[in-house]
Amino acid sequence: MRGDDERADRLSERERAVLQALIDAHIATTEPVGSKAIAEIAELGVSPQTVRNVLAALHERGLIDQPHTSAGRVPTDRGLRYYVDSLLRLQVPSDAQHAEIEARIAEAGADGALREASRVLTKLARYTTIVVQPRPSAERIKHVELLRLRDDAALLIAVSEEGRVQNRLLQWRADAGEAAPEERTLERCSQRLASLLAGRTFGEGRAALLAEATGHKAELDALERKLLALSAEGLRAAEAPQVLVEGTGHLLEDAADLARTRELLHLLEEAERTSELLERVDAAPGIRIFIGDENPVALAERGVVVAPLGSGGALGTLGVIGPRHLDYARVVPLVDLTAQVVAKVLGRP
Repeated sequence: MRGDDERADRLSERERAVLQALIDAHIATTEPVGSKAIAEIAELGVSPQTVRNVLAALHERGLIDQPHTSAGRVPTDRGLRYYVDSLLRLQVPSDAQHAEIEARIAEAGADGALREASRVLTKLARYTTIVVQPRPSAERIKHVELLRLRDDAALLIAVSEEGRVQNRLLQWRADAGEAAPEERTLERCSQRLASLLAGRTFGEGRAALLAEATGHKAELDALERKLLALSAEGLRAAEAPQVLVEGTGHLLEDAADLARTRELLHLLEEAERTSELLERVDAAPGIRIFIGDENPVALAERGVVVAPLGSGGALGTLGVIGPRHLDYARVVPLVDLTAQVVAKVLGRP
């Protein structure tokens, strides 16, 4: 494989120009590109026959393919990788785009910054956008309390030392003859939660609550034990990744394999699997581009651009999913800018 990469690195200027012209045209049209069109785009001043000779050399290097004998050429995954690594000319977002991204995310504030980031990026990039917030499992709990919502439900509020707020609805079905918890019962349980959870991680806190509910039965009435168990379940749910997906309809555009597209759509509905999917392609710092088979199987026909949110991805990951031939020159700077604005608004550069 390395030998093929070295041969690609030694492309002549003419070969580079032809490859760039072909991929630019393919991204713009999504169609195979013929030698005559390439000759006109590249402005090489050579005949279509000369271009065909160059295309044959690029094909032999595995950078392009010809779907049908009478059709034009399309880039392979390797050709697209060479393009984004060596030929890509990034398009700086316009002043209007820059202003819209900053204004909408700033207006949303800290609580809504990630959701608004996914929305504005979907609008401007015109592809599906995913935001995955980091799992709070390793974060330590600073504050916790229970608030009554109605007779059969309370709200568990847990705030981490990093300032992340997790809200979980706790609902219970009263057993025969069991009344709903009174306000003082909730207050007593809140105090017990605070003493048990402060300084613990979410996982440690869940284990402590379960141990308390089963190990101190003599000291707790039935309602308190139930509230502790429900609170433990609420912390377990809080450990799940938070995933925001916008613009899934874009996945149906240019979907060559509808069965695989449907599979991806179902996957995106499951937060846990979506989080694992993006974590697999976001294994290194900085903005990353993954093409075709560089992705997990569910994204094998896609192009993915991901960026960490905050230093080391402390705030999560922002990603755009499109076809293999997505408009990398336009999308990469938009993803990068949006990630920077989110970090700025949340105060985590």
